[in-house]
This record gives sequence, structure tokens and C-alpha cells, in this order.
Amino acid sequence: MIQCCNLKYSEIRKKEVVDSNGEHIGEVIDSSFTISNNRLELKHIILGGGRIEELLEKIRARPDIDPICNVSEIDSISDKVYLNVDKDSLCKTMDKGVFTDLDLRYSEISKMKVVDVDGIKLGSVIDLWFDKASHLWLILGGSFFEELLEKLHAIPDIDLLVPQDDIESIKKGVIKLKKSKFQLESTCESEYEKLKREITNRGTRKDARYTQIKMGAGGAGLSRGLA
Repeated sequence: MIQCCNLKYSEIRKKEVVDSNGEHIGEVIDSSFTISNNRLELKHIILGGGRIEELLEKIRARPDIDPICNVSEIDSISDKVYLNVDKDSLCKTMDKGVFTDLDLRYSEISKMKVVDVDGIKLGSVIDLWFDKASHLWLILGGSFFEELLEKLHAIPDIDLLVPQDDIESIKKGVIKLKKSKFQLESTCESEYEKLKREITNRGTRKDARYTQIKMGAGGAGLSRGLA
């Protein structure tokens, strides 16, 4: 079971991937998630073999045959992604049955718009975060959230986190939340005040990367292959 705690997806992307024989077999270029009960469950990481190969695939000069590994084939994630299988056992993105209609790549998720319960556009998913219990949170960005942080005179580099429990639906290029824009704004203001008090009590911030406003409570997040 892999340990994926207090880690952003952006920190996994581009990591070198090493198989069970210690051989470098590529780097993480994307991931796939399965939609289950309006929740995202990590299914695969997709590997690439270099910029030239990726460019050739992008312009369709070569087929999309990147190797992929299931989360059950990941031993650990630290400085690199270490697998518990050798490279020859990995499937390819073009293999039949690897992806289903319920699967989404992160590159697709990042292009989906995020709307509130009334359908008002809020922004988009700019990253994902696995908390200390390996629950998955959406990190949201866009004009609404930027204006909100500006209104609060917030310190820079704050992540605005929404738990999966607050997702009403994921379909047709849209992630719809259960809360209204005004509920999110109120929650954000309240949580930011708590954050300021915590920072004041600590004196200094130890790690600016994980300065966060959680607009909700974390619940059961990713369940597939994470511990």
C-alpha cells in the first residue's frame, strides 16, 4: 500500500519512476481517476519517456502508447515513484480495457469548470492534495477565489481546499459543488481568521507550501490503494 500523505499531485508529476529492478522507466506525465459516487478515485499513473516522445504523440506522429501502472503496483512515493513490479508487466495506454467511460485523466479534470450549487462558475481545479489520512481534496483557483483572497488581504500562496464530500456531481466537463458561492465565501472568511491566529501563535510559518484554507471537513477520500 502506498503512502501518499500531505502531498500535492503537482509534486508527484514529473517524478522519476523506477521499477522493481531499479531501472528508470520514465516519469509521471499524467494520472487517471475513476468516478465513483461523484468521487474521484486514483486508478493509474501514466508514464512518459521524454519531451520528444510526448511532442510526437501530441502531433499524432506516433501512437499514444505510454506505459501506465495501477496504484496497486506502486510501492512508495518519495524522491521518486518506486514500483513493486518490473517494466515488462506494465500495461500501455492503448491497451483494450485499460480506460473506461468512468475514467478521467488529471489533464482533463484540470480543464473542467467548477460551479456552485446554483450553477455559478467559481473557477477550476488547479491541483489535488492528499491529506495526512490520504483523503483527496480539490485545490481550486480562478477569478472568484483570487478576488476572495484579495478581499481578505490574505498572505500569498494559500491553497483553497474543498473536500470531496462537497461535490454534488462530476459530468460533462463540470464539477458541481453542494454549496453556494456565498456559503463558500463565508467559510473562507471564517477559516482565514483561524489561520491568522494559528500563524500568530506559531510565530513563523514552517512550510508555506501547505498554508491552507479548508472549505469543509475532510471525509472518506481516496480509497483505492492508499493507506
